[in-house]
Formats: sequence, structure tokens, C-alpha cells
Amino acid sequence: MDLKTFLTENRKAILDRWLSQIVKTYPADSSNFLLNNTNRFSNPVGQTFLREIETLFNGLIDEADSEAIVNSLEQIDKIRAVQNFTASQAVAYVFFLKTAIREELDRSPDDENLTRDILSLESKIDGMALMAFDSYMHCREKLFEVRCNDIKRQASLFGGPNIEKRKHRS
Repeated sequence: MDLKTFLTENRKAILDRWLSQIVKTYPADSSNFLLNNTNRFSNPVGQTFLREIETLFNGLIDEADSEAIVNSLEQIDKIRAVQNFTASQAVAYVFFLKTAIREELDRSPDDENLTRDILSLESKIDGMALMAFDSYMHCREKLFEVRCNDIKRQASLFGGPNIEKRKHRS
């Protein structure tokens, strides 16, 4: 069996493992909610994770263009950028895919073709992690800009810059 066949046949189990590992980065009550609530309106974060990791997984299998991968990474990174994660914690979800695949491989009989091909796949996952880091940092920069602009706006509403103008008039 080749790796693509293995991944395709074990897609659901791998995605379930991957999602489970991602939501374990949240407190237990949030984790349970993210995993068990399937309503996209009451659980948009969980549904975004589910949708985007499936897109990422399919992109790896089918060797999708990097734009599709980056778009999915960005959707997850936007969520994680506004939460209390360090940069490494925020993008670690990409590496959880390696663990999910290895755990599923451990359940199947040894196959030398799979072992050899897994190294190539893991290199692609590493590349995806680097793209996730870039995306996460871009999201954090945007968040910082929004916060700075909000502070500037609040300062101008409460007389911040006008105070300076009054001093110069006197």
C-alpha cells in the first residue's frame, strides 16, 4: 500500500486524532464544547477547525497549491492569534498532524513503502508549519495595528491631541 492510499483510507481517524489534539490545547470545558458541539452557529471555532484541517489534510494528499493551504492556515491562525497562546503554541497544531498520522500508522501492519514515504510527507508538514507561523505573525501584526488604532481613536475622543493644541494657543 502506498502512503496516499493509507491516508485516504484512514482520513477520518487521522482527522479525528488531529482535531482532538488541537482542542486539547484549550481548557477541559472548552475542549469538550469544541469537540462535541457540531452547530456551526453556536460553535464557529470548532467548526472552523474541523473544516480547515480537513482542507489542509486533503491539500497534503492531493498536493494542492500553496494558496489553498495558506488560506486554511490563516483561518485557524486568525482564531489562535486572539487567544492566549505563545507563537509556538499557536502554530503547534500543524505538528499534531504528524502525531495523528504516526498513531494511525502504529495501528497498521508495517509496510516499508509507508515508512519511506512518511519522511517526504513530514517534510511537507514542516513546510506547512512554517507557512502557519508566517500567517500567525501576520494575524498578530494586524491585531496589534487594530489595537493601536483603537487606542489612538480613544485618545482623540478624550481630548488627547486637542490638549497639545490648547497648550500651544496659550
